Amino acid sequence: MEEERAEIRWPPRVRKDRLRRLYESDARGLLDEELVEDVGYALYLRCQAILTIAEARKGRVKCPRCAHDGKVSIILRKGGRDEVLQCPECAWSLTWHEYQKSYKRRQLNPGGAVEIFQAFVQRFERARSPREKMLAIDRVIHEFHYYNQAPSRATGVNLIEGRLTDVLAFLDTLTYGEGSTPGTKVTQQEWRSKLKTTIWPGILSARYRDGD
Repeated sequence: MEEERAEIRWPPRVRKDRLRRLYESDARGLLDEELVEDVGYALYLRCQAILTIAEARKGRVKCPRCAHDGKVSIILRKGGRDEVLQCPECAWSLTWHEYQKSYKRRQLNPGGAVEIFQAFVQRFERARSPREKMLAIDRVIHEFHYYNQAPSRATGVNLIEGRLTDVLAFLDTLTYGEGSTPGTKVTQQEWRSKLKTTIWPGILSARYRDGD
């Protein structure tokens, strides 16, 4: 069982220093194209993993062993936590409960942001220029999960390393300047506005509650 569970590998969250350097280069009007690709692809893999879990929770589990070989094999899940998932192609198997444990406490729960993660994957795949990729990155890290159409938990914590409060503080200190990609400053303003109305308990710091 340990061997089968070890074959499930979820991509890590993006490091803050990489994002910080990306925004600093963009603010100077000298967008680091290599860093855009690096950060963008890391977020792309992270969002794909979240969507994989979303599908698994709905009953369609992607076999991790086949995925490592570049194949797509889907295991249809119908039972409860003790159901044994078994790939019809390679015979990889694991209980649903053990599969769930593989992503528990890793900030991979799709929650109320499935459409947002899907949108980023599609946007990043379509992007052709570094600035288009920068805009896609900027939007997804400044989004929220939604509950009853109201913003709740920030998606940044699913994508950027650190606790929720750390990630919020980090996003609030990203560098912008005259050379920033058009649209990023607007996204930041919209993010701050939504943050003030979030329904996630305890998410706001004193500065946001005071309206700063």
